[in-house]
Amino acid sequence: MANKMQLNLLMFALIGCNLMSSVISRKTYVVGDANGWRLPPHPSFYSEWAKNKIFRVGDTLVFPYQPGLNNVVQVSKEDFDICAMRTDLEQYYAGNSEITLDKPGDSYFFCSVGKHCESGQRLHITVS
Repeated sequence: MANKMQLNLLMFALIGCNLMSSVISRKTYVVGDANGWRLPPHPSFYSEWAKNKIFRVGDTLVFPYQPGLNNVVQVSKEDFDICAMRTDLEQYYAGNSEITLDKPGDSYFFCSVGKHCESGQRLHITVS
């Protein structure tokens, strides 16, 4: 009886540790770091920012920006490539938008204000 109880306690402890490790491993990324989400200093700024990061399901992207001056639009690859909003997936306008990465694969974002996308305010990431 005592051995069965110890085994049950051990199993609960292992399950708890596993759950805690999955919660702890989630990361929050501030897009652009100190620059935030605005017109970049050069067109490849956001691709360079994402280059050495490993994004995982459950991680969060925070896009810090001022409403009215910028926004975040999640789009398809085709729209991303030409900076168009033919079939936008999501739109964020309120500022400091947080997006939780909920599936693996490629995700594409850009700012649809003026010519911001064409000037490099766009981000492609791969979620593992």
